[in-house]
Amino acid sequence: MTNTSETGLSMNVTASSEAGAVVIPDTTDTPEDGTAADIAGMAGIGIGIGAIANEIGLTKDTLRVWERRYGFPQPLRSSGGERLYPQEQVTKLRLVKRLLDAGHRPSKVLPQSIVRLQQLAEDSGLGQDAPDVELDRLVELLRVGRYDDFRFELLKRATREGLARFVLDVAAPLTARVGNAWAAATLQVYHEHLFSEAMQVTLRSLMRPLSEALRGRGTHPRVLLTTLPGEGHGLGILMAEAMLALADCECIALGTQTPQQDIVDAVLAHEIEIVALSFSASMPVQAVVNGLTELRAVLPPKVAMWVGGSSPALRRKLPDGVLNVAGLGPIEDAVTQWCHSAML
Repeated sequence: MTNTSETGLSMNVTASSEAGAVVIPDTTDTPEDGTAADIAGMAGIGIGIGAIANEIGLTKDTLRVWERRYGFPQPLRSSGGERLYPQEQVTKLRLVKRLLDAGHRPSKVLPQSIVRLQQLAEDSGLGQDAPDVELDRLVELLRVGRYDDFRFELLKRATREGLARFVLDVAAPLTARVGNAWAAATLQVYHEHLFSEAMQVTLRSLMRPLSEALRGRGTHPRVLLTTLPGEGHGLGILMAEAMLALADCECIALGTQTPQQDIVDAVLAHEIEIVALSFSASMPVQAVVNGLTELRAVLPPKVAMWVGGSSPALRRKLPDGVLNVAGLGPIEDAVTQWCHSAML
């Protein structure tokens, strides 16, 4: 089960402050709470620390420590004292996060230029897409604003290839491509939103007949799919739902960012046998570990927990009773093994 590389924020803005200070209206009583990020984006100045923390996966404390220790990032300030990060710094922070996930140390990457970081990423094999002319063309349609053509081509491939092949050969690698283009700042946040919307509509239209046919048939396992609070990316869990439905699972999807108690209540109400969670690389590693540990402790022992996604936290030792299904392809085998174990 995977989330491949779902994308996050981006801003096509420039910072200009000949007088050395940037002032925008301060409309929030709590500095750096994320509200300023929207205001800053509209003003074309920078993006707030809350949005950076939520979307790139770098905590506010981490950004502040780097600022003091390494002299980067160097945010501008609003009249209310909120940190505002210009586009160039946002681009560099994306690259830094990807390199940290690959094992590089902050002290080695933060002083480097964007050009050097891009070279390090290339040398580390990050952001390199497998050759696929058709997928490259879809990304280009998105980039140049031919959205109707993009949606048409997406639907055509979905109709031609069917659900399984579309998920494995189009949805997953295309999501990774969009994520890499976002990290390189060749696609912006509105491109990502348009992509996510088109992909969700296409996947749901393909899945609907199968999901309706499975509902109420008493098939097993019954799987609840969601993400934990702080994980707002939902394409990965939607792709996993498609593959689970193809494996004859009855799926209950709760959307994203479901509170722990709501997950427990839904498990009990719907007699769930497996809870499936997705984690992107944007969610802080410790938040993933803590969330899994806490949820596992309150779920009934007989309920399995499956996780997947691009989060580096999933490469660590996971809490007992949590299974990492590493990819969309292995989902069918995982279901087969679960069914075999359930019969013993």
